[in-house]
Amino acid sequence: MNDDIKIAKEKLEEAKKYLKEGNYNNAVAYCNKALKFARFSSDKDMKKEIYYLLGLAHSALGTYYTEWDINDSILACKYFRKVIELDKDFVGAYLNNGMAILKWGNNYELAKSNFEKVLELEPDNELARKELEFCNKQLEKEDSIDD
Repeated sequence: MNDDIKIAKEKLEEAKKYLKEGNYNNAVAYCNKALKFARFSSDKDMKKEIYYLLGLAHSALGTYYTEWDINDSILACKYFRKVIELDKDFVGAYLNNGMAILKWGNNYELAKSNFEKVLELEPDNELARKELEFCNKQLEKEDSIDD
């Protein structure tokens, strides 16, 4: 293992620690450091994990700090999409992407497509089913307003 990969893994472990502690700003900072050292790596799993943690941290920041809500939720979506680019079957990325989309706007169709993908991959996922029902109800309301 080369030095950059070793350092990236160390930074990633620090990021996980901060995420568990609820220190989301430091989690983001250490994920970014890990990404800096992993940028030339061919280790897609490590990059996927870094992007996923970045998405989770930004999503949490968008939840807890209302002044950052929109920006952090948009960044969360960006990182969850990067995870999906690396792994089309990553259920957590689709689920969290759908949740982040709902946080930053009323794009129920886009959120719905993420929850449908979760249910395609994991038919018994109750959270995805609940969020899909919510999106469908919101879309029905929009349709009734348009009529």
